[in-house]
Amino acid sequence: MRATYEAYILVKIKDGSQYVCALNRPPKRPDNLPPASLQEQIRYLATQVIWN
Repeated sequence: MRATYEAYILVKIKDGSQYVCALNRPPKRPDNLPPASLQEQIRYLATQVIWN
């Protein structure tokens, strides 16, 4: 995700390694716009969410 981070989570794996995951709130969609279509949601997940 690419915005202001809201929370950090420390993830500990059984082998002893640790990772910090950062989460944020997606921008609020204006009330005057219709709900996002499936294609818009897929595009958002592909471009705005960092998958590791």
